Amino acid sequence: MKRFTRILSIILAALFVVGSFASCGKKAETETTAAFSTEPVAETESAAEVDETDVPETETAEATEPAAEATEAESAAPVEATTEKAEETTEKEEDKTPQTTEEILALYNDSINRVKTESKAVVSNYTLNTQTKDAEISNKMLQGIANKLISANMGYDKKKANITYATPSQILDAFPVRGQKWSSHLTADDVTKATCTEKDGVYTVTLYLKPDSNPNIKTDQGHAGKAFSLITKEAIVDGAGSLGMSVIEEDSIKLTFKDCRITAKIDKETGHVTGANYYMDWTLALTAIGIDVAVSFGSEDDYTVIW
Repeated sequence: MKRFTRILSIILAALFVVGSFASCGKKAETETTAAFSTEPVAETESAAEVDETDVPETETAEATEPAAEATEAESAAPVEATTEKAEETTEKEEDKTPQTTEEILALYNDSINRVKTESKAVVSNYTLNTQTKDAEISNKMLQGIANKLISANMGYDKKKANITYATPSQILDAFPVRGQKWSSHLTADDVTKATCTEKDGVYTVTLYLKPDSNPNIKTDQGHAGKAFSLITKEAIVDGAGSLGMSVIEEDSIKLTFKDCRITAKIDKETGHVTGANYYMDWTLALTAIGIDVAVSFGSEDDYTVIW
């Protein structure tokens, strides 16, 4: 029974870490239409050039006048339509929503990296922790007990609901990436997909990150480390405490991150991030008393930024 208690305490320690270290929290519809050619329309053969020797003088003058008027009208209409189309196209190009991954990341990085240096406050709306996969334990006797324990400790973290961080130091420590003056170092190589849409003067940017195959990455490492506040191996050791670490093989601790997603609302006129949602699925694997344990969690953090 003591052995069972020790293993369960290890799992519970990991859950405490979840509560203490929150993490992670349509393609653009605008298309530029091609402008019509602005080259003048070629003039048609003038009736005045008809051999006048075959037409009586009075008839020639009468026939020529209407033909000239028709030619002038036909030439004017396309030019006017072309000018309107060109102006419409120019407006669309100036108002173009970012579409490529590079364009979207340029918008996102510029906007999100201004939060810590320019915003007045950041509000933590909520932190939600979920179990994304049944615990994998080499000792099957503990499987059901562990899943029940984990489930009981999941849900919304009341300590991180509707909390306002107003001082520069509070924002620095609360908003991703925690403890850093920046919030994103993401590049096109870090994402699998990037989308940006615009509605009512607000851009919605969604970024899907590549999974990190290397375990125990730190701040500014891998893919998730460039934009998320990570759970670290050091945090797990601290959370387990001396009792937990007396039975845990420290070298066996491995943290991996996948399914990381960021959704940000950006004001089109000012470039200010007004809201940001971070989601990450992470797995903790370790060995304790010869028993292998792997637990997967989903962590979601939602923020409002005040300017």
